[in-house]
Amino acid sequence: MLSDKGSVVIRKYGILNANIPEGHPFYGIPFPGDFLIDANGTVRDKHFLPNYENRPAASEVLLKNFGVAADAPGIAINADDIRATISLSSNRAVPGRELGVSAEFEIPSGWHIYGQPLPDNYVATALEFEPETVSAQSFDFPKATPVEFKSLGETLPVYSGTMRAFGRILIKSGLKPGEYKLKATLRFQECSDQICKLPQKVAFEIPITIDAMVAGAK
Repeated sequence: MLSDKGSVVIRKYGILNANIPEGHPFYGIPFPGDFLIDANGTVRDKHFLPNYENRPAASEVLLKNFGVAADAPGIAINADDIRATISLSSNRAVPGRELGVSAEFEIPSGWHIYGQPLPDNYVATALEFEPETVSAQSFDFPKATPVEFKSLGETLPVYSGTMRAFGRILIKSGLKPGEYKLKATLRFQECSDQICKLPQKVAFEIPITIDAMVAGAK
């Protein structure tokens, strides 16, 4: 823990939370965030949130950068020939905590699913959590490979083989301690060079424990 009178170190790092006005009791604190620094002192990743009431989880850094997920197994989804495993960086959180989400896809040989940008008559692969327990979310899918389909006269962005996407969800503030289920939906469309199957919309739930906030020391 660093005692930083006058926010001197915070200002030198350029992370003073400018969203908090002077005169506010919390003026002078940093943006809540993390640096990932390797053994050579190089910053490999960084992540900051604008709201001092919300915090990124260390488990999010572990999941994104090292593939280390929570102790609980991921949720396996099997739809047609597509296999997907959805994992949280941790199966416990406090209200206002940001968690990482990993989505790993296995696509059989000869088939593909779609990325972005995509014409309206196709369905891009997407993952969405419902708002009962999640107040914000974002997902970074890898860049899809453009493939020319001569029979269609189109070049479309596709995923084939294996693919991993990473996302973030912000657990809703104000949730009471207890056991919850994060409800979500996975959307995709599986196609080959010759045919496209009907778009899939798969609902699933991930159990999570919401812990009470710990009061600060007096």
